[in-house]
Amino acid sequence: MSNISNMNAALLCGLLSVSCACANVSEETAAEITTMIEEYITDRIAEELGDNVNAQIKISDIEKRQRIDECDGDLDIELVKKDLSRFSNSVRLTCSGGEKKWNAVVPVKIIYTSPAVTLTVPVSKNQTITSDCIEISQIDKKNLRGNYFTDPQLVAGAKAKRELPAGAVVRNSQICLVCKDDIVDLEAGTGEVTIKVQARALQDGSLNSSIKVKNLISNKDVTGRVIGVKRVRIDVK
Repeated sequence: MSNISNMNAALLCGLLSVSCACANVSEETAAEITTMIEEYITDRIAEELGDNVNAQIKISDIEKRQRIDECDGDLDIELVKKDLSRFSNSVRLTCSGGEKKWNAVVPVKIIYTSPAVTLTVPVSKNQTITSDCIEISQIDKKNLRGNYFTDPQLVAGAKAKRELPAGAVVRNSQICLVCKDDIVDLEAGTGEVTIKVQARALQDGSLNSSIKVKNLISNKDVTGRVIGVKRVRIDVK
């Protein structure tokens, strides 16, 4: 029975034109080919999109690809679909010039990322977000909708408007840099001349929003623009 099974397996491999000897590529060879694919795609991205583009490249497990073996000749790599903006793509591997000749297609995924401020711990509603609660992370650009922060200094000291989970991207609409009744620095001026007094916030404010504050010196209500944590500015033209 065992011999019949072996014969059937050999026949099936022949009919499908699959080299059974290549079914288990070595871990070392798989790692080398994976590195070559990563370097090839990284170079293509740099050439076409620029050196400052951040991307995560995920390559299908080489050890599970039946047609791949060690290449004793020249190994050529090319993208099957030339559009680098695609999330799902493939690379074609062609081994030629040696005793072993083979070709294979390996699926790859290219995830373009951008830096964003994220939470390292869960944050409760009305909790002050301290500097040890946040970090800069590389986030998939598809998940960066809305106004988010790239500067941790604009977030540290702000308060959360609602509960936020660990790992969440901090968005402008989720926090108040100035909260109602906060004592804030009220700045006014033009160019290099700036006057700074204290004021009381009469409403919540997010970055660049206009809010009313009460000048604690003149006791007058004025409208200013939120420029940072507990900082409001009146732009004088």
